[in-house]
Amino acid sequence: MQEKEYLGSCHCGNVQFKVVTDAPELTTCDCSICIRKNALMVKVHESKFQLIKGEGSLTEYQFHTKIARHFFCNVCGIYPFHRKRVSPAFSASMFIA
Repeated sequence: MQEKEYLGSCHCGNVQFKVVTDAPELTTCDCSICIRKNALMVKVHESKFQLIKGEGSLTEYQFHTKIARHFFCNVCGIYPFHRKRVSPAFSASMFIA
């Protein structure tokens, strides 16, 4: 499958990002946050992830081992992406098609 650019954002639009992926596999995370959300995600390398706007609107939340980095919009509270504990060089983004 050919790589495609996908745009994503929080609910209010303060945080916007893009990922480039062939979306080979949508995954679910087994952390306590993602289990509750039942979110589908695509994992992309940092080189394929770009935060377009909203760095100042991001709030970071860490728990347990404090390695995974979960980011939330501090205006609307939506969780647009995180950096995984087992592969910190990758971002997992809520998949937007």
